[in-house]
Amino acid sequence: MKNTGKITKDNFKSEKLQLNEEVIEGVNSNPDLYGGIYKELAELLGDAATIKIWKRFSGLNVTFPQRLYSKEYTKEFIKENMNSLRPAELSRAMGLSERRIRQIIAEIKHENEEV
Repeated sequence: MKNTGKITKDNFKSEKLQLNEEVIEGVNSNPDLYGGIYKELAELLGDAATIKIWKRFSGLNVTFPQRLYSKEYTKEFIKENMNSLRPAELSRAMGLSERRIRQIIAEIKHENEEV
């Protein structure tokens, strides 16, 4: 996991979490308690979220695809904003290349012509 050094607002640290019979209340994260990827998660999200992730996904190999948004949402976002934003701006907003943005715009225009 790449550490970008960016600071994020941590909404997870104030939650209560029950781990077996033990309740963990908004403990400020001490990343040094954790090993490997859990250390990075604790730095980013705090103890409660790290433990939730561990309970849910421990033992599994999890990969995070590059694509954050669904194809449907991406297309709809571009459709709504293609007349007000440049392809470069759409590209940054959606995490796609300008070339791909232009392809999607062409698809949208083609669909509009068929209707």
